[in-house]
Amino acid sequence: MTNTLNVFYEKTKIGELKRDKELTLSFQYSHEWINNPNQFPLSLAMPVQEKPFGNKVTISFFENLLPEGNIRKALADHHKLENPYEFLKKFGQDCAGAILITENDTSPALESNQKSELEINIKNIYNAIEDKQSVAEAISEENPGYLSIAGAQDKFPAIYKNKKFYLPRNGAPTTHIIKVPIFRSGVKESVFNEYYCMQLAKLVGLNVPRTRVLDNGEHALLIVDRYDRTHTKDKDVIRIHQQDFCQAQGITSEMKYESKGGPSLKNNYDLIVKHVDIHKRKDAIYSFIDWLCFNLLIGNNDSHSKNISFILSNHKIQMAPFYDLLCTAIYPKLSQEFSFSIGDRMNFSKISLNQIYLLEESLGVKKKFVVERMLSMKTKLLAQKEDLANKIKIDFPRVKIAHRISKLIQDRCKSIEVQGIH
Repeated sequence: MTNTLNVFYEKTKIGELKRDKELTLSFQYSHEWINNPNQFPLSLAMPVQEKPFGNKVTISFFENLLPEGNIRKALADHHKLENPYEFLKKFGQDCAGAILITENDTSPALESNQKSELEINIKNIYNAIEDKQSVAEAISEENPGYLSIAGAQDKFPAIYKNKKFYLPRNGAPTTHIIKVPIFRSGVKESVFNEYYCMQLAKLVGLNVPRTRVLDNGEHALLIVDRYDRTHTKDKDVIRIHQQDFCQAQGITSEMKYESKGGPSLKNNYDLIVKHVDIHKRKDAIYSFIDWLCFNLLIGNNDSHSKNISFILSNHKIQMAPFYDLLCTAIYPKLSQEFSFSIGDRMNFSKISLNQIYLLEESLGVKKKFVVERMLSMKTKLLAQKEDLANKIKIDFPRVKIAHRISKLIQDRCKSIEVQGIH
């Protein structure tokens, strides 16, 4: 017996996700999609073709749409979901990017003109935070198919307006991602940590989505505008397709770290050079290197390959805004190794000028290109970090993490001078 889920882009069927009796997955594009002049591939690893894709490549795209780690386990246990197929069957109506997944023969988007929204009781969110329960799990009973948000952090998609959260009915898109505090020993003020890092990234010139904090004095929520959504002139919300760098390279989320066999900086750099639209390529290369330097200097050791994405704009591939920027080095119990090797080292304290030269050589860029971007990023960070920390202290007096990160950045900027990067 074969089970089938239909994959749609708005109202058009892209193809079918199938599971056979051995629980093996496959995906095949529909003839309608193959012949559509506006068609696009789900990922670079899955070009539009008539031949179906086997289990390995199929899983690499669809599994990467799901929550990870403890969040996935909590939802799986609560709803008795045993595999990615069951997850997408229940929660596939508003994935990252432009696709909708349903067991129905028609797209949920056909009903999206009949606008209807379900308000989320914010008390349920706060109660889950107090009980250290997964918020995604807490609201899943009332959630009409809207929980397939990738990543290890507890979060949920919603529409945010007038300080209230809503879930759309009838196949309409969500517009925001709501993140709650990380529940892990030794990890404090994670919402304000990410808010500070995202605001700092914007100040130093990185392309990032808008972020806000909703704070009731006891619990804080980070509200992130979805960059894979846009508005028409009539203020209707439309989806924009995206693929993260694991999906683009046919790799599951378990291999998002280079140390686990995942993509290296060279792999990701080559992906950009090969696929980004030629008119955007130079800017994409610069932004990728700036993202790398920013993460090294703020101590974001969790900047793996699922935290970089492509978006499709006017049928051309370009870099998505950067997201999930967080200073993990401030927490001693978290890994102090960087997500990628720089030269042949992964610990920031051991990265010398020679390691940067080795990286430049492997990327095939001119000597001192990365060094110059690193020094430029250092100058920008030193000019902005303390003023931003002061502003956050004024807006949120109880918050201490911003000044702690500012001090860590100061130390790291000084450290690279000692290590010969000047």
